[in-house]
Amino acid sequence: MPRRDTIRVPLEPLRQRVAEATGRSASLIDLTAVELTDNALEVTIEQPEGDVPVVEVVVEGPDGRTDRTPARLDSPSGLRVYGELLRIEYAGRDAETDEILVSVDRKAGDNWETLLGCGQIWAVETTQNGESASVSCHVETPSQAEENEESEEAVADDDDSAPESGGDEQSEEDEESADGFLSSFGG
Repeated sequence: MPRRDTIRVPLEPLRQRVAEATGRSASLIDLTAVELTDNALEVTIEQPEGDVPVVEVVVEGPDGRTDRTPARLDSPSGLRVYGELLRIEYAGRDAETDEILVSVDRKAGDNWETLLGCGQIWAVETTQNGESASVSCHVETPSQAEENEESEEAVADDDDSAPESGGDEQSEEDEESADGFLSSFGG
């Protein structure tokens, strides 16, 4: 007669494997049932109803330039920041402020290396013009980002010393030089 034992296995590694297999963020799925069928586990999952979390990723380069891009977090979002491939994933919400928290991984060879486990601010070490450079990044929850834009616009409207001409030329230059600065690679 075979001997039977029962063991407990943590769900987080399984949740991560299921998330990768389904292309969803692990923090947005709940495992509701696990059954053994033939030589595989059959996992039943649920995704909570509600709005898809969206953040604005803000990158501040070593030269002082700032770039912003929106990211939907129903599945891991991919970005390229100064040539570094990053994967940004929903990690939850701050209990006090209700701001979205993310986890961030960087592509290192064939693997992903964690830069930020759960939070809003991280840095990417990279090289620019042959020299080591640090790039600061953070995410903003949309309502927070909109409030910051409105306050920046109000400051710009109040600033009488700002030149009125040449704005379009500067924007075109920024767009041309932004290649490789911050760009999406899927998500």
